[in-house]
Amino acid sequence: MVERGLLIRHALPDELRLHGPRLRRAMGKFGDDADAEGRDHTGQRSRIPWVRWHSKFRSPSATQGWYVVYLFHPDGSGVSLCLSHGSTTFEQGDYVNRSPAEAAELVAWASDVLKDEFVGDQSVRRGVELGKFPLAVGYERTTVFSKFYANGTMPRDKALLADLVGFVRPLAKLYRAFDHGVQPGIPSPEVREVRRVMEEATASPRRRGARKGLAQGRGLSPEARKAVELHAMARACEWLAHHGFEFTDVSSRDCCDFRAKRGGEEWVIEVKGTTGGPGAVLLTPNEVELHRNSHPRNALLVVHGITLSDSGRRASGGDLLELYPWQLEEERLSSIGYEYRLG
Repeated sequence: MVERGLLIRHALPDELRLHGPRLRRAMGKFGDDADAEGRDHTGQRSRIPWVRWHSKFRSPSATQGWYVVYLFHPDGSGVSLCLSHGSTTFEQGDYVNRSPAEAAELVAWASDVLKDEFVGDQSVRRGVELGKFPLAVGYERTTVFSKFYANGTMPRDKALLADLVGFVRPLAKLYRAFDHGVQPGIPSPEVREVRRVMEEATASPRRRGARKGLAQGRGLSPEARKAVELHAMARACEWLAHHGFEFTDVSSRDCCDFRAKRGGEEWVIEVKGTTGGPGAVLLTPNEVELHRNSHPRNALLVVHGITLSDSGRRASGGDLLELYPWQLEEERLSSIGYEYRLG
């Protein structure tokens, strides 16, 4: 087990780095921060060791974004070269597989982007088969393409490198498509940032140290967050006026952003702004409780796809999603983490 760990965590990533210049060229501008990483976890995760090639910015951890990865089959039959997305999310202090619906949405999007890739190549298949246990299911759901190498019949290094380059090019295509539009299944930058902070806070000191620096600066700056917030509030004011509300901004002192009146009835209005897509928003416990009690005289207004200036101090554009009235559906609520008091 010790020898396997050294091979997965060090030897194989170092071997990929030796071919880094060629792999980065194949990725174009998306290869500027590309690197290799390997994991040989303990417990159940040890059944599928992996080594991946990825952009640090677009896939800062194996739970996020797209990457090319070697997945070692738990039955020892061989290894599969895969083009995959992170298969787990961090929820309630633990890693859980993405839902079948979310995984299917991710893979359908990637399959559409890559519909012209590997046409006629019989050695490359859709998806991957790894075995019947929870972690394998997660990997299988989020893999678009794979190529299997049976144990004892591995090709020569030159052929392996050619295959890897052949998978890295479509990876760059996914990164390019992602930069030009909103990818299904991806929560807002604000939600991703909270998940990252929670993940780091609950990680062991060793893991935090290993990842230090990679995730710095992933969220918006305070100035950018303020610009997004003010722009979303301004758009909400336009919406409220258009829909015949009289309203007051109470965001600095209340559990909602606006208190409004129309036809003699009082309404509570929640406003969220994001530079990402309308995937998920953050809610405080007080906000959840208020809107549960206020339905059906309540609304959620989400201004998504907001554009920031180069300085990050001005926000513009975006589309407004209105949930009006807004009934919170319990199955759509998920807790990102728990607070545990030590004294």
